[in-house]
Amino acid sequence: MDQAIDWHLRQRDMSDAEWRTFVAWLEADPANAAAFDAVALDMSLIADHSELFPAEAAEAVPPVERKRARTMLRWGVGAGALALAASLSLVVLPSLPNTAAQPYAVSTRPGEQRVIALADGTRIDLNGASRIELDRSSPRLATLVAGEATFHVHHDSQAPFVLRSGTLSVQDVGTVFNAERDGYRLDVQVAEGAVLFQPRRDKLMLRAGAAVTARDDTGHVAMSRIDPARVGGWRNGDITFAGEPFGRLANALRRLDGVDVTIEPVLSQRPFTGMVHLTGKAAQDVPHLAALIGADWQHDGKRWVISPQ
Repeated sequence: MDQAIDWHLRQRDMSDAEWRTFVAWLEADPANAAAFDAVALDMSLIADHSELFPAEAAEAVPPVERKRARTMLRWGVGAGALALAASLSLVVLPSLPNTAAQPYAVSTRPGEQRVIALADGTRIDLNGASRIELDRSSPRLATLVAGEATFHVHHDSQAPFVLRSGTLSVQDVGTVFNAERDGYRLDVQVAEGAVLFQPRRDKLMLRAGAAVTARDDTGHVAMSRIDPARVGGWRNGDITFAGEPFGRLANALRRLDGVDVTIEPVLSQRPFTGMVHLTGKAAQDVPHLAALIGADWQHDGKRWVISPQ
């Protein structure tokens, strides 16, 4: 349990090498994965029910445990609840409902990114202004409700990982892939391995470098190609478009920069091909995007507008 707690605290700052070590630790013993899942569940319960724990009770916790609790504050959980969590004898949860078999959601604000580590070793990088639904009793199933995420799936041929979004679904075949939900539209791009698109119907195999755009409302499905190295490029601020309406950049800006951007209709539908690097600073990114298409920009202190010259 101590190791599971330490891994839980380190999630946001781990390097690629540490992620590989973490996955190896999960796979080394089923008890490790069970312990990590229990820690993650306890943290979510405490976050959801922090009103049950009076903050003044934190003084009863030994100093070394209070230090650990302060470290946990980076995860956004109440200080009083976490101080109590550090001393299990003070946490009383029997009256809480059993949530082990219930779904839960992880959401991000515009401009906020989060890393989600599942008990099976799968890692999900969640972009800003996004929402994903998971299930504690079924870590091999996820639903992308809105926004964008990159999935680093731990392959298990006996229990394939399935991503659902609207009426569409993708099944892992040992994969790193990116998915974006925008209204009725779903985009899936594969960086490594392969996925099955619509495994119960179309069974369309997408391998590294393949991309698909599909719509729930019209049933339209279109295949394309992408450099595998650019899949999930949003994590580095790199956004790639191939003949896409320029207006879709507004979504990318909102997710990464956390700003309100309006692109006037005459420009919004203009096809755009290229890669754009976003710095996360709207004062740099908006003028740069406007210059790319020879447009003007304005800022009224709250909202940015890109319009024809």
